[in-house]
Amino acid sequence: MMKVGTGWSDEPDSAVAATEALDMAVARLDGQAPQAALVYAAVDQDLQQVTGTLRARFPDLLIAGCTTDGEIAGGEGFLEDSLVIMAFASDTLDFAVGIGQGAIGDPAQATADAVAMARAGSSKDPSLCIAMLEGLGTNIHDLAGGLQKAIGAGVPVVGGAAGDQLRFEGTQQLCNDVVTSDAVVVLTIHGPLSISSGVATGYTPLGQPHTLTKADGAVVHQIDNRPAADLYADYLQQPSIFYPLAVRDESRKSLVLSSPLNFDAETGALHLVNPVAEGSIVQLATASRQEIVDAASNAVGQAAAGFDGKPVDAALLFSCAGRRATLGTRTVEEYDSVRAIVGEDVPTIGFYCYGELGPEVAGGPSLTHTNAFVAVFLSAAEA
Repeated sequence: MMKVGTGWSDEPDSAVAATEALDMAVARLDGQAPQAALVYAAVDQDLQQVTGTLRARFPDLLIAGCTTDGEIAGGEGFLEDSLVIMAFASDTLDFAVGIGQGAIGDPAQATADAVAMARAGSSKDPSLCIAMLEGLGTNIHDLAGGLQKAIGAGVPVVGGAAGDQLRFEGTQQLCNDVVTSDAVVVLTIHGPLSISSGVATGYTPLGQPHTLTKADGAVVHQIDNRPAADLYADYLQQPSIFYPLAVRDESRKSLVLSSPLNFDAETGALHLVNPVAEGSIVQLATASRQEIVDAASNAVGQAAAGFDGKPVDAALLFSCAGRRATLGTRTVEEYDSVRAIVGEDVPTIGFYCYGELGPEVAGGPSLTHTNAFVAVFLSAAEA
């Protein structure tokens, strides 16, 4: 059995927001004390006040969270400048949290440290790893690979990279009483748990394939031996951050998208969210706002299909900051489009990320995604 409750608040005072969101979440637990909580917060929320408020009421509460580019709460949908909390209680499952520092400089060690701390919190085998990653300056591919290696090949890793409302000034991660940056934080669930997930982008390749001929990490200098910005000018008249690069990867079912952050007007270099290797075959990718909205419904439909009508205890949603930027005032439609599938009564939480994590296919390894919508359904299974 697992009880889950979601709460939210848009109060600017972080202590008040934490109290309101916690009260709302705990009210759904049928009198049980919460054992663990996910916390997704706007970048202007004071996470130290938030965790202090939560643990003053429940001193043993395990907390994992991060700042976001926008929040999602069941019943309310898309939120900005808010705090959302999902509280968990169970008599059959264990919960644990872990943190690894130095994600930018040593992603392998940071991910190993986070998982090792979480594994030490339960004698049961882990069933799920929910990750909150540093979203700036890291290689999310390395972090995803490190987490999958550390937690084990059969354990899904889902979640996303922390955001800061597209300011690109600094994100934060939260683990119990620790509020920090440049870290990997995980909440792991141990014991019998049913999991189903789905992922979709709505994007399709545009035009002909091109070769990335010069790159330095996340900075693409040349495509087809020309300034990278020229490719965008050829198709769009001018550079645009709303058209990610689609990187060909024959081993994957879905498009591998890499979102541009900005263009260097002097050199024509393209600054991406994550590195793309020299020699990669790339295309521009495009999607209408309606196709982006429909992709969210598609991802949730995939997750629902895996449950085949069985009850769902909780839904986790991870959407890309690039999708939110493209949708603009239509962002609310992304959650609205999946409400009919998720239902009004299923506790739901999510956030807008600087990169998403989740399996591409059932039973497959967890992969990194950008400009994607990742949906995860959870239910306590019989032991």
